[in-house]
Amino acid sequence: MSAQIDPRPTDSPDSALDTYRALRVGMVGAGLLLLVAVAVEVARVDEIPGSISATFYSPVRGVFVASLLAVGLALVAIKGRPGWEDGLLNVAGALVPLVGFVPTPVTLSTIPGGTELPLTCPDPDEACVPTELAPDVANNVTAYLLLGAAGLAFVWVRLARARQRGEAWRPRTRNAVLAATGVWTAFGGWFLLGRASFLEWAHYTSAISFFVLLIVVVFINGRRAVPTVGMLGPTTADYRRRYYAVALAMAGAVVAGVVTFLVTGEQSGFPLVFWLELVLLVLYIVFWAMQTVEHWFHAIPPEVPQTTPVP
Repeated sequence: MSAQIDPRPTDSPDSALDTYRALRVGMVGAGLLLLVAVAVEVARVDEIPGSISATFYSPVRGVFVASLLAVGLALVAIKGRPGWEDGLLNVAGALVPLVGFVPTPVTLSTIPGGTELPLTCPDPDEACVPTELAPDVANNVTAYLLLGAAGLAFVWVRLARARQRGEAWRPRTRNAVLAATGVWTAFGGWFLLGRASFLEWAHYTSAISFFVLLIVVVFINGRRAVPTVGMLGPTTADYRRRYYAVALAMAGAVVAGVVTFLVTGEQSGFPLVFWLELVLLVLYIVFWAMQTVEHWFHAIPPEVPQTTPVP
């Protein structure tokens, strides 16, 4: 019989446990907020947009950007299992605000009320990030990259001091920090040296990368699920099956969305991209709801005991 994790770990004070509960519930809340805002706008205009990302050009914009910022902050703040899981959460949290800072290119005539907006594109028949929004993107991304540089510098100083004290971090954690630094360098260089292509592709790159990283995190949670006592009573096998199902469904939606966009090059016509993004949003909510339930009595997800083999 495999060992069972104590449902109320003694190393997690009530205040820390409440903080982690609030972070996980907040993840669910941010997703639901965006979902409801999109539903309200669809009901108002009686038309489905080409994508959820295109609701940036509607009254949903404030909720859209705020939700992504909240998710990014929570992903960086919340601690996953040491190593790749925690590192991937941090990188995903760093990427997702860019999805809001850099709007998706659109053909204005294809979005509800788009022709009435004080926005212009060099070619009205081609998708673009409207000229009037370029200064907004420049300001927001510049500020974000500068803050990211400060954050990474702080992490590297911590790593160096830990090494001096003989408390070297795990190799997987160091690799995750290297990956985060690489992502910052890549996006920073792209922003500085290729502004036109950045405006055209940064939204897609950030969004797809975010979900790919999240898929890996979901898979890790399925693979490393352990016997524990959550808020409800699913078994370890139940959690594994559900996490794997969510990861597989997310992967299918991402692949379908990328293929659809590459084939059609549009977010208009039948709004398939909208429905695929809706599926991803719902699956994101489902994942964090599962995390909340499974780890209600834990701050950091418990590690697999030595007596419990990982399949």
